[in-house]
Amino acid sequence: MSTTPSTSDPAQQADALRREMRSIRREFGDSVDELVENAERLLDWRYYWQRYPWGLMGAAALLGYFVVPRRIVSMSVDGHSLDDLVHRLAPAITSRAEKSGAEKRERKPGWIATLFSLGVGMLAKAATGYATQYLSQMLSQPAVQHRPRREEAHYG
Repeated sequence: MSTTPSTSDPAQQADALRREMRSIRREFGDSVDELVENAERLLDWRYYWQRYPWGLMGAAALLGYFVVPRRIVSMSVDGHSLDDLVHRLAPAITSRAEKSGAEKRERKPGWIATLFSLGVGMLAKAATGYATQYLSQMLSQPAVQHRPRREEAHYG
């Protein structure tokens, strides 16, 4: 791996090491430049269009097929078929309406729960205000404070 001569002179070894490092840096710079060029080429859509035009057209057609919504099919409906549909769906609709009405009645909180939630909200708002005030006071104070020595505290 190393091409440094196995001499005992430290100055020659240092020069050889410097030459080897200079060579590695030059090769590394060329490799990085080549890597950047390859990355730019791979991210450019024109490169793919030049190499794979039919594949890109097929991918665009497939994407268009899935993105464009299907045509809406409309049917003409007469009064008799609507009556039949209403009679078939009426029991399901009324049972759903009854269930949702019962759920709404069951979910209605009492006045104690309402007062409790109001109190919790007020406490949370007060705690937030207190914390904000405390933090603003802490941040506005200078970082280094003078602490009195014991002698100053007793005699001062």
